[in-house]
Amino acid sequence: MPNRWASALSFAAGLASSAALAQPAAAPDVKAPSPTTVSSVTVQAPDPKVIRKQSNSFVRSYAATANPNVDQIGRWHEPVCVGVWGLPLAAQAAKIKARIESMAQTVGLPPARPGCKINVEIVFTAQPQAMMDAVAQRWEPLLGYYHRDKTAQLKTITRPIQAWYVTGTESEGVNIGGLIGSGIPPDYYLRSPRAVDDPEQGSPMGCVDRFTACYKSEFGNVLIIADSKALDGKTLRLIADDMVMLALSQPKSLDVCNALSSVIDAFATSPCPGRDPPNGLTSADIAYLAALYSTDPEGKKTVEYAAIGERMANLLIKGDAVAAAGAGSTGSQPPDAKVR
Repeated sequence: MPNRWASALSFAAGLASSAALAQPAAAPDVKAPSPTTVSSVTVQAPDPKVIRKQSNSFVRSYAATANPNVDQIGRWHEPVCVGVWGLPLAAQAAKIKARIESMAQTVGLPPARPGCKINVEIVFTAQPQAMMDAVAQRWEPLLGYYHRDKTAQLKTITRPIQAWYVTGTESEGVNIGGLIGSGIPPDYYLRSPRAVDDPEQGSPMGCVDRFTACYKSEFGNVLIIADSKALDGKTLRLIADDMVMLALSQPKSLDVCNALSSVIDAFATSPCPGRDPPNGLTSADIAYLAALYSTDPEGKKTVEYAAIGERMANLLIKGDAVAAAGAGSTGSQPPDAKVR
């Protein structure tokens, strides 16, 4: 039985090396005005009770669970290594890469080493659907957890910026249920405690505990496709920050107006009523990421919801979510330049 986790990552390497697919039909032109920092973002919190309610609502409506059998909020547990293709200037790609990797370190992940194996692929292309058709045909594991009859639906481009997640579950347990009648050697899961999330295979067993699952959901690869035509006129800062949220967390939907403003609102099909579209990461975004990566990764989903919501609210109530999350660095913030 092949290790589909390893297979998915090898497919990602193949995608990254495919220069033909990574080239957009029309390269965007980005001008370079003065840089803008995210440290000026603040949240008004007149009533802590309201902020706590909004934070808990945000977590429940935003956080996705990749594998319904595991039912746990996924995240990275290893360094994030970003590759960006399809932009006309290397400096532009470098700024997006630096922004995402800097935020990954900000929330507590270890830095990626030089020459690291890329696990976040970002491709700018004027033909995003053709790109995803090729991915589905040649690198199908990059589509992530799904039932095989849903391939056409899953590969369809619906957004200017869209992400696909390869996730897995790590545990010290052996999933006997997944082995029965499968022909898989009994020591398969003993050799590898990490199982890729796949509806056609079982997941590692956890434990019988009220609060902890004794396993953890983790990201193995994130593929982000950006439609260079649809992003015409958008700022590099906004694009990079939207990609930060997609690279470091998995949203349930990109069209839901969450209780608190998020950078993903900027690309929603319809504007969220009562608030202006953000121009980058909001305090809610940064507080959510900080809370996500500082809570117990083995907690059950209901426990995760409560813990992440509480930590997020505490940051927002203090009114210094950016400083508390350590995201005030100006060095990694992309210029507020427009894509044309």
